[in-house]
Amino acid sequence: LAFAILQLGEVADGALTTLVESGEEECFVVRAPAGEVSTVSGNFECLDDDLPPEPVGVVLYDEKMSPVWRSTVGASEGHFSVYGTGKYELCFQNGRIGSDDFYAEKDGIDREVGFNIRVMPPARAMEGDEEGPDNRLTANLIGMSNQLLEGLHTMTDHQEYMRDRENRHTMLAGATFDRVVQWTVLEAIVLALISCGQVLYLKKFFEQKRYL
Repeated sequence: LAFAILQLGEVADGALTTLVESGEEECFVVRAPAGEVSTVSGNFECLDDDLPPEPVGVVLYDEKMSPVWRSTVGASEGHFSVYGTGKYELCFQNGRIGSDDFYAEKDGIDREVGFNIRVMPPARAMEGDEEGPDNRLTANLIGMSNQLLEGLHTMTDHQEYMRDRENRHTMLAGATFDRVVQWTVLEAIVLALISCGQVLYLKKFFEQKRYL
């Protein structure tokens, strides 16, 4: 079980990745400002396309360690948005850890998960107790703009996950190409040695025939 504390402002800069070992859990703590209800939102995505996502589980806990959001069983990605104050803990597990877990048994394979978590304080226009049609309209517009902004942030995160996958595939393709080149060079050297050996053998054979 590992913990990390994220010091976040209104928006985190860029998506993060974590490697969750089989049968282990990685947790990240973030604190929402006290005294005002903030929006705590984020997302996750399993980056190992060739591995089944069933053992992966993601849970968001509040400061009382009560789960306020849980990923769907078997889902390779997910998104959450809750309102509150104080400490929140986002945990990733790879395989069932306790008897009350909802996820599949561990399979001995480590998995890499991309994620992001953001804390956005309430807009100033929504603060205060004043009521009126203009204030309600402003509040609705701010709420819609926040939802749009959250969707844009989620899309940006998924683009970063795609770039991470592309980089990993590029590295894998480069490593495979290097191995192919190495084996090709080795085969060429072996064939050259065999050819030289055959030439020397035939030369020696014909020399013996001529002396006879």
